[in-house]
Amino acid sequence: MFTKLIILTASLTMFINSAAYADLAIIGHPDSDTGTLDIQKVRKLFLGERKAFPSGIHATPINHVAASPDRKEFFSLVLSMPESSYKRHWKRKISVGAGHSPNELGSHREVLQKIANTPGSIGYINADKVDDSVKVLLTVSDFENI
Repeated sequence: MFTKLIILTASLTMFINSAAYADLAIIGHPDSDTGTLDIQKVRKLFLGERKAFPSGIHATPINHVAASPDRKEFFSLVLSMPESSYKRHWKRKISVGAGHSPNELGSHREVLQKIANTPGSIGYINADKVDDSVKVLLTVSDFENI
């Protein structure tokens, strides 16, 4: 009985760790010509510091809702800020009329559908959830936790 418990605990630990440190795919509309993207360019799009992709096409960032595991990973790996700093950033920008924060969607399916149907859109999703309806623009890995 004790051996089975140890095996079960080890299996659950490996599963949780692999799920927590999965690659994050930055995705866009399948026909988008974004130009070359890197983490800094994606960060600037989501913080409203850039309005267009390097190719000049207008960008429409799509966020997951607060507390989503993908959002937490994106904020850590790409934005390098906690949720509270992100909210303060957008409150300041909105108060001076410098734009509006990205739309927020509640599920992987909603994110995929919105990006697949919105030219110029950009979002992020666990790389394991990507399907043929969108284009992977960049993949971000958390190498510190591998």
